[in-house]
Amino acid sequence: MTDLVKPEQRTASIYDFTGRLLISTGVVLGCLLGLRFARENLDSQIANQPRYLSIDSTPAFQLPAATVLPTQTPMPTATPLPLPATRLSIPAIGLNISIVESYPIQQRDGSYIWDTPNNAAGHYDSSGNPGGGRNIVFTGHNNMAGEVFRDLNKLVPGDEIILLTDAGEFHYLVQEKVIIPYVGHETEANQQIGVLSAPQSSEMVTLISCWPYSTFTNRIVVVAAPLFSGGANG
Repeated sequence: MTDLVKPEQRTASIYDFTGRLLISTGVVLGCLLGLRFARENLDSQIANQPRYLSIDSTPAFQLPAATVLPTQTPMPTATPLPLPATRLSIPAIGLNISIVESYPIQQRDGSYIWDTPNNAAGHYDSSGNPGGGRNIVFTGHNNMAGEVFRDLNKLVPGDEIILLTDAGEFHYLVQEKVIIPYVGHETEANQQIGVLSAPQSSEMVTLISCWPYSTFTNRIVVVAAPLFSGGANG
């Protein structure tokens, strides 16, 4: 009896396993079919949605215009200042001397005169420089300390005066020569000299010295104008 029961049990177990396997397979297949059906249904819904969700071509983006930077205005070039003269030459009297700055000295009466240097022409520190469009004033001794302006009285209109600077040569022509009585007329003479050595409306050269050689009782003033208008003319 025992031997008959065991085969039946084995058969039942096989049927049970097979049934379970079939059921599991059916469930898996059902899930796969359901998943496929769900995907197809979703694809169909997407295809039927409005076209604005569909991109037919690459969109063109409108970029903002490039910012245009303002053109920078170049800084104006500074105009170089006229350079001071370093030498004074007057070929007509064989003069070629160095130049130094001359400064005013106050007198007892309160007036000022410019100090006259030795062995050189003194440039009034408040007067102009070559090419600057102003009156360029020099003073020099007549009968002492180099006697640099001893022969100013020999100059005549048309004689050339040359000022040398680091920028070049500046040429001037003598226009006039003035003799001013000084001893006994100091006040009037200083006023007249002050007028001739004052700033003028155009460029010129003014040379001032004592005269004559023996007594220096007068003052001599020589005035020259540029040979050419404008800057360096050498």
